[in-house]
Amino acid sequence: LGVIPARLDSQRLPGKVLLKIGPKPMIHWVYDRARQSTLLHHILVATDSERVLEYCTSQSIAVMHTRRHPSGSDRLHEVMERTDADIYVNVQGDEPLLPVAGVERLIAVMKAEKNLVMGTLAARSADPEAAARRDVVKVVRSRDGMALYFSRSPVPSGPGPFLQHIGVYLYRRSFLLGYGSLPRGPMEKREDLEQLRALENGFGIRVVECGGKSLGVDRPEDIKRVEKRIEKRLR
Repeated sequence: LGVIPARLDSQRLPGKVLLKIGPKPMIHWVYDRARQSTLLHHILVATDSERVLEYCTSQSIAVMHTRRHPSGSDRLHEVMERTDADIYVNVQGDEPLLPVAGVERLIAVMKAEKNLVMGTLAARSADPEAAARRDVVKVVRSRDGMALYFSRSPVPSGPGPFLQHIGVYLYRRSFLLGYGSLPRGPMEKREDLEQLRALENGFGIRVVECGGKSLGVDRPEDIKRVEKRIEKRLR
């Protein structure tokens, strides 16, 4: 089950899921990209916003009205309580250029490695400006592909390439069942990164590297960058 958690009260760019990118709002682009995956059997938007609910309903986009939650993973936990799936894929609502091939690779890895409970995507980057930006999340992983840490700060330090996190998470149902009772740790609060809750509570996260780079929307200027990328694809 693919779930797109969407809220309007984003701290860095309020109302961004309904901001127009070309002819339609960002949430619609994310939904259309997710639908291109042949491995996602069903996709829905999960939101506490009446405006997002109304828009999705008007566009025949499957949508679930949820309670307010501090993070997308917490919203996924409520969706899990109300649905029946073995694997849940959390596609963040600010990923209009979602790398579909990467999502499918992540699903394939999780299906093959039954011991994994959570996974996510990353792409290699050598952009020093992106490395310095706090809205670009970096991840460091071990030799066997497991996440060591996620940070808004440049990690590892020093010049050179790094792994840029992409806003996709995959969870097994068995993991989500207990997610709601996991305490928020000091690093999750300090970095404001929900995935650190799993690491701080002793759960491993597989990081799958994908070739196609995504472009999340965190600042107003990101809208124009995404529009240019979409125009190139449609030519």
